Amino acid sequence: MLNLFLKLANDSKNNASNIVFTIVIVLAFIGLSVLLVWSIFRERARVVNEKNVKKINLGLMTKRAAVQALDEFIKTYRLSNEATCFIFELNNVTDLSDSFGKKNEQVLREAMMQNVVNALPKNTILAEYKPDNDSYMVIIRGMVSRDRIISFADSLSDAIEKPIVIPGTDIETSYSCYMGISFYPNQAITTADLINKADIALYMNHKMQNKRFAIYSTQYNQVEKENVAYYNEVKNAIRNKEFTLYYQPIVDFKTNKIVGLESLIRWEHPTLGLFPPKKFLTILENSGDIVWVGNWSLQTIASFYSEIINEVDNKDFFFSINLSIKQLLNQGIISEFCDILKKYNVPTSAICLEIEEYALYEKYASIGEKIQEFAKKGFKVAVDQFGLDSNNVMKIEKQDLYMIKVASSDFMEGKESFIHQKMAEMLMETCHSKNIKISALRVEDQDSIDYLSKQGIDYYQGYFVSQPMDKEHSIEFVRENLK
Repeated sequence: MLNLFLKLANDSKNNASNIVFTIVIVLAFIGLSVLLVWSIFRERARVVNEKNVKKINLGLMTKRAAVQALDEFIKTYRLSNEATCFIFELNNVTDLSDSFGKKNEQVLREAMMQNVVNALPKNTILAEYKPDNDSYMVIIRGMVSRDRIISFADSLSDAIEKPIVIPGTDIETSYSCYMGISFYPNQAITTADLINKADIALYMNHKMQNKRFAIYSTQYNQVEKENVAYYNEVKNAIRNKEFTLYYQPIVDFKTNKIVGLESLIRWEHPTLGLFPPKKFLTILENSGDIVWVGNWSLQTIASFYSEIINEVDNKDFFFSINLSIKQLLNQGIISEFCDILKKYNVPTSAICLEIEEYALYEKYASIGEKIQEFAKKGFKVAVDQFGLDSNNVMKIEKQDLYMIKVASSDFMEGKESFIHQKMAEMLMETCHSKNIKISALRVEDQDSIDYLSKQGIDYYQGYFVSQPMDKEHSIEFVRENLK
């Protein structure tokens, strides 16, 4: 009996030992797991900290950190102190990257940002704003007079625009920017509102000619606030490559064969479908991105040229591209266009530059000079939306033009109006004497074709031929037409 009791007691002791051992193992496993998780988080924190250290070394904070710092400033001082927010956006990053490569552009940017850091006064925050839009934020905390703020804005612009030598060369280049400024507490009493109003001023600076910065004003109403949001969406569309070109055939009246394609920009919106130019061109004009549109369009056409030219047996086949006044005011447009065509081995004679708002060009002597220079370089030059009046007819006698484009409805009015008929006859006589082609726009029915074909008009385009088509359908259309 005693032996049985001792055996039971020994078994109970062994079971207790097993339970304790199991608990120890479980606790050890939990401890190791916690240690592993802690190590992972610590490593991630180290990586983030290294990134932040690099930014701090350049004087650059994240937007989130800058907002937190400004929030603390506002909470501490309430309305008893002042702050100024600057937002600047680099507007030629794409050009520099395309010209010198992304790696060199990054080196150039680091040098430029160092110039900015050197120009900053004490107690100033420098932060990223929207990295995808190449924009940055500067915040000055403390009471500073308006004159000193304007002086600093000029100094900041000087630092950004300071020439920098491209690595490995003796070539100098520089950045350019737009800038918006807002004030706390005179214009905003919260961090979010202060930054938002600087952003609106930035957008307004895009619309100004030869102004280095814009200061927020209450005149910038709700419409402009909505435009800022739409502008940012357009900028994202550029970055995300949502723009594309469609093409509309230009047809010879005599042969009924396609002699060229007019390029027309479209926005392939990710959720709302295909947008026509009237939905976004004004934004691009106001922001200055219309210059990018010209270069991008020409590059797209140049890459397409080698494909389409194999389908045609016409050395005079051309692509037309529309240019606005703002594009023609770009000092470097001629050299930029020539460099693009040279890169793709496309002759200048294959490109027809369509100039709009012809009557306004006499206000800008440089535009007339550029038109002549383009013609000397071999580009075809056309006047789009040409109005039938005697003044316009007299002007074309002084220009070296390849073609003028007139709305078919203007010609059709000649059926009912003696004056319109005489103006059309004067135009055709002048153009034929100078070997300038005449093209009818927006031809949509057989009646128009029958009438226009008897008037001595050279080309026509419109929905009667085809609506604008994407690249693939354009190739098929040209192939079928030229069989």
